[in-house]
Amino acid sequence: FTYNPHVYVESVEDGKERQRYESIKNCSPDPSECHSLAYTSRQLLPMKHYRDETRATKDIQKFLSHPVILFGVESFTVHDIVAEMITKLIEEKPRLQLKPETLLPSLVEENSDFKLLQVMQGMKSNEKGDSETEASFITILCSSSEVTENHVVMCQVENSINMGPGAEEILLIALVLSPLKEKKIKNALEVARTYTTLLTDSQLRRQLRSTNNSTEFAHVFEKEVHRIYTEQQELAAARDEEIFAEQQLAGDGGRWLPCKGIWMDLRRRIPHYLSDYTDGLKSCAGVQKIISTIVFLFFSLIMPCIAFGVLFSSITKGVIDVRKVIISQAMAGLLFSVFGGQHMLVIRTTVPLTIFTKVMFSISKDNEYDFHTFYVLSGLWTSAFLAVCAITGLSSLIRYCTRSTEEIFALFVSVAFAVDAIKFIYKEFDHYFCFDTAEGTDCDAAKCLLSLILLLGTLLIGCEIYNFRYSPYLTAAKRSLVADYALPVAVLLMAVAGSWLFKSIEMEKFKDENPAILEWKSWGKVTWGMVGATAGVGILQGLLIFMDQNIAASVINSPSCRLKKGPSYHWDIFVVSLINTLLSLFCLPLVHGALPHSPLHVRALADIEEKNEQGYVKEEIVYVRETRVTSLMSHVLIWITALVLLPSPLEYIPIPVLYGLFMYLAVVALESLEMWERMLLVFTEQNSYPPTHYIRKVPQKSVHYFTLMQVIQLGILCAISFSGSPYLKMFFPAFLVVMLVVRVKLVPRIIPEQYLSALDG
Repeated sequence: FTYNPHVYVESVEDGKERQRYESIKNCSPDPSECHSLAYTSRQLLPMKHYRDETRATKDIQKFLSHPVILFGVESFTVHDIVAEMITKLIEEKPRLQLKPETLLPSLVEENSDFKLLQVMQGMKSNEKGDSETEASFITILCSSSEVTENHVVMCQVENSINMGPGAEEILLIALVLSPLKEKKIKNALEVARTYTTLLTDSQLRRQLRSTNNSTEFAHVFEKEVHRIYTEQQELAAARDEEIFAEQQLAGDGGRWLPCKGIWMDLRRRIPHYLSDYTDGLKSCAGVQKIISTIVFLFFSLIMPCIAFGVLFSSITKGVIDVRKVIISQAMAGLLFSVFGGQHMLVIRTTVPLTIFTKVMFSISKDNEYDFHTFYVLSGLWTSAFLAVCAITGLSSLIRYCTRSTEEIFALFVSVAFAVDAIKFIYKEFDHYFCFDTAEGTDCDAAKCLLSLILLLGTLLIGCEIYNFRYSPYLTAAKRSLVADYALPVAVLLMAVAGSWLFKSIEMEKFKDENPAILEWKSWGKVTWGMVGATAGVGILQGLLIFMDQNIAASVINSPSCRLKKGPSYHWDIFVVSLINTLLSLFCLPLVHGALPHSPLHVRALADIEEKNEQGYVKEEIVYVRETRVTSLMSHVLIWITALVLLPSPLEYIPIPVLYGLFMYLAVVALESLEMWERMLLVFTEQNSYPPTHYIRKVPQKSVHYFTLMQVIQLGILCAISFSGSPYLKMFFPAFLVVMLVVRVKLVPRIIPEQYLSALDG
């Protein structure tokens, strides 16, 4: 885990505590001149580990026995909020002989820019190694002779307030009062460490902010504290095993053994298997997220299935059609949802796999091989290659796949989606748009213009609804709920527009000529030449699946996605090999973990917060519901579609809407790519550069050099993939391997390692 919060304390206490503020007043009578001096310091403190520090547990139990909670505060000044918290403490504990006016000077300095005298906040390190303050909560601490024992007050403010640098969006406040003379293990600093450590947990903060009254606040706080205790104990107990597993994944985990990687993946994932079905089902917000994600996955998978089905049917002359692609998706998705390790991974057929299918069909036709037999043998070779990779632990090589390689491939997928959509529109205009109607009988300008409108309409409506989460309307929860349904709403609106509003214009529909669900065909003649040809094609196809699968898995297992249950590279490759064996036998399209659906699946199930850093707003995933239910139920719906909804009513979805969906997925996927952000810097005024980590740490020239190298590799990928020769396209997976070598051997010779750690950590 690279998300490592720490705690710091700022203090103006005299004596042994480090000072923050000292002043010499009235140094000049002129108001424009200095009248005091300010001295600040910051002290890093370790997080509390409740298993080892039993005093922390007693402090929490004491608070829960008589919780003092101030709920829904609407004040905006530090002085008023602290005064209300002290008043609440006096109301709840009338035996205390406290007066707010006497205690406030020990907490708030009225005549200084430093309002709070002593505070504690969480520090977190992101995946780039940058330390930043958690600006959504703060702990105020004070030692006073007015109290004889420790007291804690929790406060939830109605609207976020600005308490100064590093505390601009405070929503939760903890106030700790401690006797002036107290044991070190019970003083204000130690008690504040206890509560600040708890508040660094993003799930606890999220749950507390969703409560509606102080009673519910106390109940949720107790439940979340128990969860944090349990997680700390589990992590401590499994620490050695986790270290060993990470070493094994990195390739240095001791002696090599066959299936060792698979065994380690199963040990890591099996304890979480039951929770994979229950996560997210215990709250209304979680259920809403799961339902919206099921709908999103269904539409984002079924539409490409139709588009790929049309493409497969054209390539194979109807041998593989729309129905077979949908059945392949349903079968593979259901099996992987149940038996896969990292179930957040979305598997599907992709454009490179259609290229291999085209090559197989061409070889079969040129050599008079039976295509069905050739396809089955190639698929079996592919599955065998993947099984060998899983057994031998070759997925450990994914450690060489850094963020830059992942982003190059992710951006390539977006480019490929966009290119497919543009090619479709170009063909429509080339075929139907004529300047002279005498040129041909197929001229129909309305048809090609409607295709363009439907494609752009799907893209624009989807993006506008998706961006509704950033608008000022409704509440944050409702905005997020609306944005979650951006894709299905856009597809349905444009499908109705194309099929009903413009029904006078006849749009192209896909054909469903083979109603059979699964077909078993006998093999044709098998020759040694066919075996050799299928081995070559199958192994290259297996290399493609191996690389694509592991890159997609690496993207969603990155620390920024906040997944907690661990990766499963080797086991997932083995499961995919078994699934593809089954698909090959029935002459169905093969599948693998794919972009951009996998990270979009994670994002759909995530709670996302906006962080303001020097005026630059960035999004951060704080919690993900790691559930199998979304993938399982969406593929159940896809299976029902294959049985019931083909050909009608799916045939009423115009083909341009499908390509509009491709464009939508391509655009939305750009949002989380640093490579795209850095490409835009070339056209951005330097004064407007965002204060991101690499801008602060890396010279501008090195940033642009690194981006240029990524763009060159992206250009080569596109040149290979979009070339006219299907045989050249077969070497697409080989270049993915070359990219890893370039990153490890060539790039460090051009850009110093200290800069690479910031650009490509």
